[in-house]
This record gives sequence, C-alpha cells and structure tokens, in this order.
Amino acid sequence: MQNQFNAALFKQSDELVDDIKGHSTEERTQRLNVYRNNVHVSLQTALGDIFPVCKQLVGEDFFNAMAHEYIEQNRPSSPILSEYGDNFSDFIADFPPAQALPYLSSLCELEYRLLQLTNTAEPKTLSLEAAQQTLSQVQHPEALALHLDDQCQLMHSPFSVGALYLAHQQPDPNLKGLQISAPEYLLLTKAGLYGCCYPLSAAEYYFIKALKQNPSLSHALPDDDAFDLGQTLARLMTWQVFDDINES
Repeated sequence: MQNQFNAALFKQSDELVDDIKGHSTEERTQRLNVYRNNVHVSLQTALGDIFPVCKQLVGEDFFNAMAHEYIEQNRPSSPILSEYGDNFSDFIADFPPAQALPYLSSLCELEYRLLQLTNTAEPKTLSLEAAQQTLSQVQHPEALALHLDDQCQLMHSPFSVGALYLAHQQPDPNLKGLQISAPEYLLLTKAGLYGCCYPLSAAEYYFIKALKQNPSLSHALPDDDAFDLGQTLARLMTWQVFDDINES
C-alpha cells in the first residue's frame, strides 16, 4: 500500500484514485493532486534550503524549474528532508539549461557536503592549545603521527566554488576579482555547529590526503619546495582537525 501511495504521489500511477473518498473520479483526482502538490512544494522548499547559494545565483524561477525536473525523476530515499538531493549535483551536470554555468554542479556538491557535516555530531578534536603543547613535547619528529578526525573531507574542483560559497556567506557578496574558472583545493570539516570549508594549496591538499591514508608525518611530507610544513600545521591546528598527535 505504501509503495502504491508513493507511486501515486509522484504521478507514476493512478491506482489509488478509486480508494480516495469523493463523489466522482474528477473529485477524487483533485484530492490526490492536493497531496501531490504538497509533497512537491515540500521537496522544492527543502532543495532551496539545502542549496541556498545555488538558488541565489540562478534566481528563484530557474532554480524552481530545475527542482521540479529533479523531483519528477528522484523520489526521496530517506524521511529526513535535509538528506534529499544527494545526487542533485549530478543531475545539474546533465541538465541542459544549466550548461552555461559549468561550475554549478560543483557548487551544489559543496553545499550538500557542508550541510551533511553540519548535521553530524560535533567531533572531539584537539584544541589549538592542546595540539601546540603536544607538538612542543615531541622528542622524535621523524616518528610523529598526525591523526585527522574522520569527519575531515577533501574536495578538488576545477572551479573556485569554495571562494564563491564563502563570498555568499556575507550580507553583500563581493565577487570582484573572483576567477571562477581557477581550480581549487578545499578542506571540509565541522567547526562548532556548522560545516566549514577552508582553501588549501595543492601541496597542502596532497599532504592531508596522504595523512588520511597514513598518519605518519614522514610518509605524508610532499616532495614540493613550495610546501611550508610549519605554516600548514599551524593552520590545521587552528582549524582543530586533529583528534590525536603522538609518536608512533
């Protein structure tokens, strides 16, 4: 029965029309359409809340048109509305009217990942002071192990979507000088109550990627003269992304 009801709500079946109270088929169909419209509006509103920067950039009408097509093709797989839209970025990448904005798909991926981080439990990571104290007591730097919190994520985009997203966190976004076609490396993590993104250099990106695979500092150090270990560690400690620092 539930599967039939879901199919009816998404206009894939009219089998339930006869089970709805009403004096005529027309009246029963109208009542079913009320349910359909309420579900559609709820999902469209949810997508607007999940992807606010995308909606702000393309405008409400364009966004709602994309959302309408997406909803028609994608049923929710979870009762939690904030989890809806997990493949919205893939949909946009193939949505013909959005092809003039090639960065839009990456932006939506970033927004979705940050919201999911926001909805996770707050990690128990080392404070800046605790991390600094631990590092100051290290006797064998070659044996140092830097354990990143499991929630830390990396993102590499061919577009500067992190800069675009961060600009729109201000009341009056300033996009002057933003080179959207420049590739970008990002660290995504939860800071306080919210998912946050931090820009990285390419060397920092690959350093963190190596740490996620193996926490050994000696293993993760990149062969790159432009890489500044002290500056990178200072940034990571400030962002509080380590859950442990020890000598292995």
